[in-house]
Amino acid sequence: MIEIDLFGPTTVSCGEVRFTATDLGGSKPRQLLEMLALDVGVPVSKELLAERLWEAQPPRAYIPTIESHVCGIRRRLGELTGEHDALVTTVGGYMLDKHRVRVDLDEVRAMLDSGDMAKVRHTLDLVQGVLLAEDPYATWADEAREGFAARSAQGYAEAAHLANEAGDHELATTLARAAGHNRYWSEPAVQELMRALAASGNRGQALLEYQNLRTLLGEELGIEPSPATEEVFMSILCTAPSQGSDDVGILLGLLKRALAADRGHGTSHDPAMAEVGRMLLARA
Repeated sequence: MIEIDLFGPTTVSCGEVRFTATDLGGSKPRQLLEMLALDVGVPVSKELLAERLWEAQPPRAYIPTIESHVCGIRRRLGELTGEHDALVTTVGGYMLDKHRVRVDLDEVRAMLDSGDMAKVRHTLDLVQGVLLAEDPYATWADEAREGFAARSAQGYAEAAHLANEAGDHELATTLARAAGHNRYWSEPAVQELMRALAASGNRGQALLEYQNLRTLLGEELGIEPSPATEEVFMSILCTAPSQGSDDVGILLGLLKRALAADRGHGTSHDPAMAEVGRMLLARA
């Protein structure tokens, strides 16, 4: 079985033999292999490969160039196994044989979609480095990273929900925070993080997470948190604080930011902030 790792520096290995990017014949052959590995087992047309390789401006005679790159890749893969059928020619394109090639990204996706908390948690150990780290500026690589960020955020949020339901709030906290590892903000993940923190007795931090979310959404998108997030916030807010806790500072911070946002955006009455004000008056 040939193993291709796309997280961190791209590597291709089989047993004790391991190729790095420099062993694959240059940046274009390496990128072509990465493109096929992104969707292992799925045919990719020569036209799409060319569009990605040359940023939508392929040369007129791109087909011979692509075929030459494929021959070189096929030869290198054959050096690993002694066979030359891991890279398959399809109608108008190419495909990596899923029965002969294992891709780390493909395994991580399957775990994220499994609905199994333990498997989703294991992805945090498997993902070592940035996806397609050797292609930091390529448009197709950026799109792949964005797609994975969205997919992983959803998987972590769903697993965090299951962990909260099972009473494992420590795991829920870990999974919910993982949703933001790729700078992808997931509001459902923040909801689960707030629930997990509050259930663990860290009410103040749960309120701070709401405050951070509200600020981010206001500054980046000019919107307020969703009704579902407001509901979680209100449920935590109306829960009696644990003995010895002092969250007056947090409540004041929430109210201050809300008032500043209202002045900046002309927003109307916010029931959640009205409840914060009522609680502050009660404390006073």
